[in-house]
Amino acid sequence: PYHEIKSIIETSAGKNIHDLFLSFDKQPLGSASIAQAHRAVLRETGQECVVKVQYPEISQQMHADLNNFEFALSLFAPDNQQLVRSVRKRHESELDFRLEAKNLQEVANNMQHHGVEPSLIRIPRVYNETGLCSQNVLVMEYLPGQT
Repeated sequence: PYHEIKSIIETSAGKNIHDLFLSFDKQPLGSASIAQAHRAVLRETGQECVVKVQYPEISQQMHADLNNFEFALSLFAPDNQQLVRSVRKRHESELDFRLEAKNLQEVANNMQHHGVEPSLIRIPRVYNETGLCSQNVLVMEYLPGQT
């Protein structure tokens, strides 16, 4: 629900959502397994953006699932503990939007270096200077397009 998303953003930024955005769509643009994305307009710059917000309980749920997976493997396939460690590491990195922001910036830089961004493809710019990007919140450029 919107009130949970609003609370996550406000806790992350330490500010009221109305102080951060001129507008913020309560209906998400899209939802996935760990987060949902909302269209917004930054108050400071007037730029349209997408605010990706991690679901409140997803980290605890993933850790519980991985603990159960690890337990089951210890009983039925004890030689596969490396698999659990690998899956756990991957999921932990997915749960940190600061890493996603860093990866987006790195991909954009690499694509620009090779002359394909922005002429052939577009990588959304991360608005990290907003102070809003955190482990649970990612603010990036809104790129209109077709689905």
